[in-house]
Amino acid sequence: MVKPARIYWTAFIGLLFDYYDLYLFVYLENVLAAQFALTPAESSALQFVGLAGVGAGALGFGALADRWGRGRIMLVVFAVYLLGIAGLSAAWSFASVLGFRLLASLALGAEWGISHTYLAERVDRATRYRYSALLQFAILGGLLAALARGYLLPAWGWRWLFAASMVPIAVLSLVRWRVLATDESVIERRGTRIRMPQLEPSPPGSRLSTALRDNAAAFAVCFGIASLTIASGTMNVFYAKDLPQSFLYTVFFWGNVAPGMLLGAWAVRRLGVGRALAFYAATLLALSAWAWTSAWPQRNLAFALVLPLLNGLPFGLMGAFFNEVLGGYRTMLSGAAYNLGRIFAGLSPALIIALGLHKGGRYFLFTAALGVGVWALSTAAGRLPRRF
Repeated sequence: MVKPARIYWTAFIGLLFDYYDLYLFVYLENVLAAQFALTPAESSALQFVGLAGVGAGALGFGALADRWGRGRIMLVVFAVYLLGIAGLSAAWSFASVLGFRLLASLALGAEWGISHTYLAERVDRATRYRYSALLQFAILGGLLAALARGYLLPAWGWRWLFAASMVPIAVLSLVRWRVLATDESVIERRGTRIRMPQLEPSPPGSRLSTALRDNAAAFAVCFGIASLTIASGTMNVFYAKDLPQSFLYTVFFWGNVAPGMLLGAWAVRRLGVGRALAFYAATLLALSAWAWTSAWPQRNLAFALVLPLLNGLPFGLMGAFFNEVLGGYRTMLSGAAYNLGRIFAGLSPALIIALGLHKGGRYFLFTAALGVGVWALSTAAGRLPRRF
């Protein structure tokens, strides 16, 4: 059987460049608007398509992966991703940008669920959360996008920033194909009857409606955790956009999430998921209260830099936890919980503005409310039965 480390690296690199292109599109929003003379409504449509695409990709490709085999659909997802990025780099109109943006977003939504499920089913429970946390390091593709936007855009132009990710993804597609082929050949050569969930389709008699009913409670908890914790990260990007944007600040802003994810894996091992989430919620409340009451001039900058470290904790545990508590159609449901939660969380900046919480420091009331929500979910999360 292929070592989990090899599976991890193929999944990690794919997710890294998926996140790179996702955040690159955000960073290049004004550049693309100027290039194609987009109206505010057209720019909003591009952002909506990006969010909707990850949700649709998680649902559609996730269901296909559960029916036809996760390994096979992984390769299909890479093909869709390459087509989307190639199209973006050669886009000629608003309609072409919209269409290829949708393809790339579909691939990102599919990749998260398939990669986490594929890996979770290959490792034992003792190491599952560590691998899940390490896989979430792929979010540092956002740092790569930020640096590319700041330092390569003037020399390369926006088209080459998209095209640059095509070569590593094409190479990775070949590597992933060889890993999957090795997996299957080893199984056939040994004549083993070991169940391989990531290569087997769902049983012919399994029904999606049954899976949805049986997993409704677990899915609601997973969706709630994803929505609230991703909202914390989403609105921190919104909050931090007006703070100093030096090279060092950018590295710390994105890099701080990495040790937080390792902290999450450690906390789960020592405390369990429920208590780890309760610890996150309590710390978020304490950080928000400090930022609200402190008179320190640099409190805003400190808050923006500390919050990614804290948010790393739930980001690191979600991939493994979702796969443990969700049963039939696990790939689709885990990916949908995460990516639909991301869509819901994407509304948080608009909600902050609508409520006037972006003025007078009241922004910290929003983070405190998120902490209260996660605290309420932590008990339910700890009581969910594990499927494997």
